[in-house]
Amino acid sequence: MSKLSSLFLFALALTSGAQAQIKLMGVAPNNETNTVDLIQWSLFDEQSVVTIPTELEVYLYASSSYDPFNGSYYISGGTFEELGLYSYNTDTEASTFDTNAPVSNIAEFDMSTGNMYNLIVETEDYINVYEYDIEASEEVLIGTIYEPGVQGIVVDAISFDSNNGIIYYVGVPSDGPLALYSIPVREETFSFTKTDLITQTLGNVITGLNYDNVNDKLFATNNTYDEDGTFQGRAVIELDYLTGEIETLGILEGFPYFLGGSSQFDQITGTYLLVGINTDNEQLMIAFNTYTNTYETGFVPSASEIVCNNTLFARSSYQVAGVESNTASDIKAYPNPVVGQLNIEWTANGPVQLEVINTLGELVFSQNTVTLNRATIDMTAFASGWYTINLTSKDQVVSKKFVVQ
Repeated sequence: MSKLSSLFLFALALTSGAQAQIKLMGVAPNNETNTVDLIQWSLFDEQSVVTIPTELEVYLYASSSYDPFNGSYYISGGTFEELGLYSYNTDTEASTFDTNAPVSNIAEFDMSTGNMYNLIVETEDYINVYEYDIEASEEVLIGTIYEPGVQGIVVDAISFDSNNGIIYYVGVPSDGPLALYSIPVREETFSFTKTDLITQTLGNVITGLNYDNVNDKLFATNNTYDEDGTFQGRAVIELDYLTGEIETLGILEGFPYFLGGSSQFDQITGTYLLVGINTDNEQLMIAFNTYTNTYETGFVPSASEIVCNNTLFARSSYQVAGVESNTASDIKAYPNPVVGQLNIEWTANGPVQLEVINTLGELVFSQNTVTLNRATIDMTAFASGWYTINLTSKDQVVSKKFVVQ
């Protein structure tokens, strides 16, 4: 299914003055119980942290993934006696531990179907690609990539294009530089393409691959060096999945180290997220805005295997969970960019609620409107940058991005 030209967001449970924060999840060892806790929180919000005990005693590095289709967090792990796939559903708060499910740290979900895809090197020179149906607990081998002398798959360097059904991952072939592999998993005949990654940067360490399903872009991080070959730090980059060209969007200064398995992407706000370790050995969450190529840092709990809760985006963009497409309305916001007054027009019938969300997911404006199908907002007091306007009508929200100059 192709993505919608504008985002139709599933009913947003907001009240005036509330915040629609970017929601995150991860795990942390519990030293008192010798088990692993699940941690939930909102971006930069220390007061929002919720801890949920689990039965896990161990977990596999970089094995966490999130199924936005069903609203479930997954991680490979278990006890010291047996391993399996642990899941926690954010809708029902129910957890399961399936010892028959595949264990992998190279996995991604198709947020339009809820299917999991695993890449596993089971025999030398061969990478097997599996599709796993969570509900049916069935795993199917859909194809095999033959790579003589392959050195492996870069951990934390896999993502999924849910618009077109394509797995992307960074591999380390034996016959050349780092390469970007693409696997269209919805085709009847299995195939893949391998594109060499083109960059002037020495010592490429490309990880944290994330796909932007709104703008069809691929983001990651990479080492950067000056002309003398001196390491300058990690940078957020954009990869051209057709040509292999790499564009540096911004260097994350003051962070010599980063937490593995912590990179995620919030689809609604276009925020690339990862945990950095600064020169004071302090862990901070980094929120990089891919629209403005700027970033902010702030609180992060002592958690790893971090994922972003993109359930709202998935259920709206791919028309699931009961969203009725025939009730969708349209919205116009102009001028864009705006300096003073922002004019808004819409086609929905009946009362609506207007909300403006900043790039951190915070609600910065709310207004109930019942007539005229139009409104004006004074933006002169708003900080420059990208915003999203949400128009709630019945059980839907229609969104429009705009920028304040």
